[in-house]
Amino acid sequence: MARACILAMILLAAACRGMAAEAVSGTVTILEGQALVYRGATRLQAQEGLRLMLGDIVATPASTLAQIELADKTVLQLGGDTQIMLGASTTRQKTVDRWVYLMDGWLKLVGVSGAADATPLELRAPLFELAAGPSALVVRASAAEATIFVERGSTHVTERPAADPPASVALEAGDSYRRAAGARGTVNPGSMQAFVAEMPRSFRDSLPLRIDRFRDADVQPRTAPDFAYADVEDWLNAEPWLRRQFVQRWRSKTRDAAFRSALVANLAAHPEWDPVLFPEKYRPKPPAPPRPAPAIALPAPTPAPMQLPAQVQVPTAASDPASLTTR
Repeated sequence: MARACILAMILLAAACRGMAAEAVSGTVTILEGQALVYRGATRLQAQEGLRLMLGDIVATPASTLAQIELADKTVLQLGGDTQIMLGASTTRQKTVDRWVYLMDGWLKLVGVSGAADATPLELRAPLFELAAGPSALVVRASAAEATIFVERGSTHVTERPAADPPASVALEAGDSYRRAAGARGTVNPGSMQAFVAEMPRSFRDSLPLRIDRFRDADVQPRTAPDFAYADVEDWLNAEPWLRRQFVQRWRSKTRDAAFRSALVANLAAHPEWDPVLFPEKYRPKPPAPPRPAPAIALPAPTPAPMQLPAQVQVPTAASDPASLTTR
């Protein structure tokens, strides 16, 4: 146990050093209940004042409320049983895309008007993406369905996976949008009473901004118990562009027998782990031994013609008088 704790502290310190050069993505300013932060291969306990880094995954259990204020003053409110990831990526034009990926759960997004040349924050989910402009949106999302209610402002929703051409839906204040996996979304499909009844109570009010309270605070992260495969299964099995990054991030988890076994059992859902789990399959094969030169069949020698012995000529009297004797 002591060895495991020391290892966790070392990994946490390494993760923090690796993140030090990165811009802080946001700060947890309100936390009612518990929440966990997945950073690198470690898991942390969220607390008010904790600064979040790009790449952090935040997960809340049931009956939790968390408010995250981002660097551009965008506000994210998380309900219970919610998972998000704060990310950024560089496009081919070398511009930076900033995004929040809502894997599942409840999210209230309050966007702000950014500078004209600023890259807008994108909210991405398995079934849609949208730009977080000057609006207030309440979202409930999963891989199976999504619902968006525009409380204030306006937005454009792009359905994912993208169709050809991509389906974009304009939403104004008071609109509700619903979409099930495998179908096109609809606007104002029916009563919102059930949606509002299930909405976290805190989403119905505007929570105060508290970033100034923690601007100069140095809140150090606290480690949480190590995570298992089931804790991050949704991310490991996510869409390819998202899940590929976890191969390097959680590579060290393959030393955990249970984690490795689960990776192997579910390899079809995340085949990019195959080279890590079975590197021998990807090692260069030794060169094949040279093939022997084919034997050249020589023609059989032609037998020499048989030489018959010369006939012995028997002398006759006519031809050899000397051979005759006198009787």
